[in-house]
Formats: sequence, structure tokens, C-alpha cells
Amino acid sequence: MNPGRELEQEITRGLTELRALLATCSTCSVVGWCFSYYMHTAHSADSAARLSSPAKQIPFLLAVLLSGQEPESPIDFSKEQWEKAKSILDRLFSSYMYLYMPPKEELGTLAPEWHRVREVSMLAFLHYFNTGFLASIHQLVERIRIYLTPFDLELSAALGISASQALAICEWIADQLQKALDDLQSSVHAEHEERIKLLDKAEKQGWSLDDLTEAARDPSYLGKAEKLLSEIKGLGLLSLLDLESAFPGIAGTFWGQFSVARGEAPEIRYPTEQSIYEVRPLIRISDTEAFCPLVNALFTALLLVGERTLLQSPARDKFLRSRDKALEDESLTKIRAFLSPGASIWSEVYETPDCQYEHDIVAVDDGLYLLIEAKAAPPLEPFRDPDKAFVRLRDAFRADTGIQKAYEQGNRIVRRLKNGDVVPIYDARGRELGHLTPDQSKLPIGVCVTRDNFGALATNLALLLEKDRGDSYPWVVNIIDLGNLAEAWSYFGWGPAELRKYLEQRILLHGKAFSDDELDFVGYFMRHGSLDSAIKARADLLQLNPEYSSVFDDLHRHLHAGGPPVRLKQTEPVLIDLKRSLISDETVYVAVGGRALASKKIGRNEPCLCGSGKKYKRCCGAGH
Repeated sequence: MNPGRELEQEITRGLTELRALLATCSTCSVVGWCFSYYMHTAHSADSAARLSSPAKQIPFLLAVLLSGQEPESPIDFSKEQWEKAKSILDRLFSSYMYLYMPPKEELGTLAPEWHRVREVSMLAFLHYFNTGFLASIHQLVERIRIYLTPFDLELSAALGISASQALAICEWIADQLQKALDDLQSSVHAEHEERIKLLDKAEKQGWSLDDLTEAARDPSYLGKAEKLLSEIKGLGLLSLLDLESAFPGIAGTFWGQFSVARGEAPEIRYPTEQSIYEVRPLIRISDTEAFCPLVNALFTALLLVGERTLLQSPARDKFLRSRDKALEDESLTKIRAFLSPGASIWSEVYETPDCQYEHDIVAVDDGLYLLIEAKAAPPLEPFRDPDKAFVRLRDAFRADTGIQKAYEQGNRIVRRLKNGDVVPIYDARGRELGHLTPDQSKLPIGVCVTRDNFGALATNLALLLEKDRGDSYPWVVNIIDLGNLAEAWSYFGWGPAELRKYLEQRILLHGKAFSDDELDFVGYFMRHGSLDSAIKARADLLQLNPEYSSVFDDLHRHLHAGGPPVRLKQTEPVLIDLKRSLISDETVYVAVGGRALASKKIGRNEPCLCGSGKKYKRCCGAGH
């Protein structure tokens, strides 16, 4: 069967099932389950409860819900229906793999280029459509202030509300919802304490069930229980009247721009379409009440709507210039966290006095020459057709705004230094600011800082980057991850020595180790003290455990949410041979050299052998 036809049939079946499942259920109960999912997964690492791509699957589910009408006699969305919905969503989103599978009759006959085209297209497609904006509220607020608030006048004229005003409302809503959650936690503790007292008293005095029921009506307990139930029912709800009281004059505009009711959304036909929830994350359940399933979605919606509005406005060119400059400035700020106080750092410089060969940032420190280029252009949406998608992705990668160009800019200086040339650095007026001298003790490396996350196209440059055999790969990192790393470097008291060690090893792993998240590579480096074991491993491809990036979640909770301090406990890495494990139906552990060490069935609740301290099911066994 034609892969495209097979995909269409699977999507049609899945959507029909999903619409039928939601048709009789109340909006409140469906949205409540989505809210509960976010709450549960935020505080639990249980992989069994997780969707494969929640950042896109839940918005898709809500888009399907919102495109239908509220039933006349709605019923509650049950746990059984929620589990069925999750199964349909996972099936729908995985169905796109059909596009990249070879027809059975052509197995073994396809050229290497056929496989390369589909590998690139598949990884880019799945990343673009399955991955949400991976940023904390703090990082979203920072991005809105940097990129949108300079255009308050333009946004106010187009939307009736400025970025600064909308951001203030988003922050107020976040505070209100957090306060409601804090109040609920207090009420849970208060009700629990009063209930325990009641049960203890009942046991000591030998009460009957009727006696206990009567005692539970006493105001000392009943008031706390009723308060708890009321707060549970109100969790995640937002009142327009409260919003208007806090923001008179603009609350209605915000409400109209960022809220949606069931029946107001257009019909969604494909999982790859943008969900209305992504731009209108407040789901109205009445004229004056709305549900906010995820606070982060509010800030993301403001960012999406604001940038889209500016790109479609007369201020487009001004916004693009501002976006480029803002990323350069942000990169400069973030990179300082990795360097020593005595580092030499120049921005907006050239290799010649007549302003030829521009570089965004050049930094010189102990053991390092960093040639940094900032690229603010976002990833292009990949086509569904793998061959057309590959051409589009490759051309964007090679464009002046792409990663290939950033590599070539930085590599020009890297080559000159390796050839023994002294490289002078000039400002825009032709004044010499300094020079780079060939030095065997310093690692010259190109760095490309992207504004957006390019997934595997950035973490595995062997996919698309064109370079001579003797040249080294650059380091490509998005600005959100660079900020996370800068925070970690500062927290652990690291500096240029650790950065050099990481970069020197990291550039050797392109094509050898895979993850679409740079934080997994850094997490591996932190947990094991280096990337050396990954470099030496005798394996065609190492798939990094996504648990490696969890150290950054822990660090964020400590620095921004009152979580416990983070301690790095370095361990030896544990390697698993996936192919042999699948064949034997047992986990096959291997040494770095590839020799099998053991075949063992590990209980899912047993400690993982990698030394993370987590249960196997929440670490190396996640997803098995």
C-alpha cells in the first residue's frame, strides 16, 4: 500500500474514534483530565502514565474537543475514556512513521541516499511537529520581554493590547493559579489532620458508623472538608470578573484574544495542524469563567501570537532586524557565564579594516578561542513528502541564515589559526581591537547559537553539515539551552576549563551518539565526568538516555521553585546493546569495547545499574 494512503486511512480512523469518544462528554471533565495529566506528570516520572508527545497531543485532543458542540446532556469523561484517548493519540502521532518506511517489495534494494533522505526528513518532521517549546515560565517571560515588548506600540495597534500589558496579565493569572494550588495544599493538610483526629476519637470511644457520620457534620470538620472540595472544583479556573477588576479596560481584550469556547474552533483534520489551544489556551466554560489547563501555554500563546502579528505587519523588517540583534546580545550575555573575568570578548567584529568577514562574537580565554555566530531564523516546517522535505531542509540549512553558514564563518578563523596565521580583529570603524595568535594550547572552535531548537539537525551535524575531512565540527546550541548551561556552570563553579573539555569531546560524537537534546549530552558529561566512554564505545550508534537532561530540571526546581540543592554524583556509564536485548528479551549490558557483560532481567522497581539512584523503570528501563 502507498505510505501516504496508509497514513490518511489511519488518521481518518483515529479522528473518527476520538470525535466519537468526546462527543457526549462535558468540556469541563475533558479539560479537567488534561489538567490532571499535566499536574501528575509534573510531579511523577512514571513513564507508563505518559503520552509519547504530550506537548502536541493534548493540544490536538483539545482542538478536536473545541471543534465540536457541547452535548445537551453531557456526561463526565471517565478514566477508561481518558486511557482510550491516550491510546488513540499515541497511535495517531506514531502513524507518520508510515511516510518513512520502505515498501516491502523494495526492502534491500534501496540506495544509501534513499535512507539518508528519510533519516533527515523523519527526524526533522518528528521534532518539528511532536516537540513543544521547551522553556520554563521564567525563560518564556525573558523571551517575551526581549523580543516583543520593544514593539508594544505596533502590537497594541494590531491587537488592542501591548505585549507588556498581556505579559502582566499572564503573570497575574499564573500567580492566582499558583495561590489556588498553595491554598489547596494547605486545605488538604488541614482536612487530613482534622479527619485523623476524628478517626482516633471514634476508635477510642468505640463509635458506630452512624456516630462517625454525625460527628463529621460538626463545623470543626465539615467546614474544612467543604473548603477542600470547593478548592478542588475551582482549581485551574479563572474568573473574567476578577480579571476585569485587576486590569480594567484591557481584560476584555485579553479575554477575547486568548480564550475560546467549545464550538468556536475550526475542525482540525491532521495532527500536524496548529491547534487553536496553542494560541487560545483559556477554554471558556461560561461567559465569565475559563479553564487554564497549563499556565506555560499562556505565555507560549502570547509569544506565538505576538511574533506572528509582527511578521504579518508593516513592522516585519524592523522586527527581524531587532530579533537578530537581540539574539546576538543575549548570546553575549550568556557566554560570559562560561568564561573567566580576564577573558577577552569582542562583538560585531571583522577580520579586515574594511569590514570584511563579520563575526558576531569572538572570545579568547584560557585554552579557548570561541568564534560565535548567532542565527535567529527558526526551523522551516518540513513537508510531509520526504524527498521534498529533505531539499527544503538542506537548502535552509545552507542559507545565509542557516547553520552551515555559521559554521563557515567560524571555520574561516579556525583554519587560519591552524595554518599558523595571526588573525587581527577590527571594529566597524576599521580600528584594530586585538588579534588571535596561533597557540597549540588553545582550542579554536566555531559556535552557532540558534534562537530556536533544531533538534537532531543541530545535535547530529553529520546529517547535513558539509565540511572537509580535516576540519572539526562546530558546536550548535539554542539560546534556551545555552541559558540552562550557563546557569549550571555558575551553580557548580565551573569555567573555561570545563567548557573546553566538553567541547573538545562533544565535537567527536556527531554521527556516533544520538539525542535530539543537547542537554542530554551535557547531562552525560556531568554524570560521568566526561564523554570519553561514549567516544570509545564500540557501537554503530549510541542512543543517549533522555534521563541525562533531568539534572537541569532538578537545578531549575532548586534555583526557581525552592527544590533541594543539586549534587553531582559521578558514576561509570552503563551501556545496553539494544539489538541483543531485543533478541534475547533480556537486558544485555556491554563494556565500552562492546563485549557483553551480563544478560539480566531487572525488576522495574529495582535500582537502575547505571547508578542514578532511580528505579530501573524510571531510568534506563523507561519505555521498555
